[in-house]
Amino acid sequence: MKHQHRVAAIVLAGVVGAGGAAVSPALADPGHRPDAQAPAAPAVAAYPRGKVISHGRLAVRAKPTTKSKRLRWLQPGQVISIKCWVKGQAVHGDSKWYRLPTTKREYVSAHYIKIIKGKVKHC
Repeated sequence: MKHQHRVAAIVLAGVVGAGGAAVSPALADPGHRPDAQAPAAPAVAAYPRGKVISHGRLAVRAKPTTKSKRLRWLQPGQVISIKCWVKGQAVHGDSKWYRLPTTKREYVSAHYIKIIKGKVKHC
């Protein structure tokens, strides 16, 4: 075997045998500079948080009304993220409903949620 091929085979065997972990950053990225800092990740705005204060499970609804379809349930004490609030059917005099940050439109009555972090904005 030629010298070049033998060296390449040894290096390749070392990389494969180590599961790729033996590759140094300089070999993995030709433009890598050890003294350069990684770019900062963009800040992600966290949603306000609320805690379910109902005595029993709380229905998550498709629309901000008790007549709309129940999509799932939340448990008492469960902490949830809240996207924003909308006006809907009054529940015990409270017409505010919280929209959850999900791919579907999901709502819970604000009457049964205590805000524990952040400020909920109008949708």
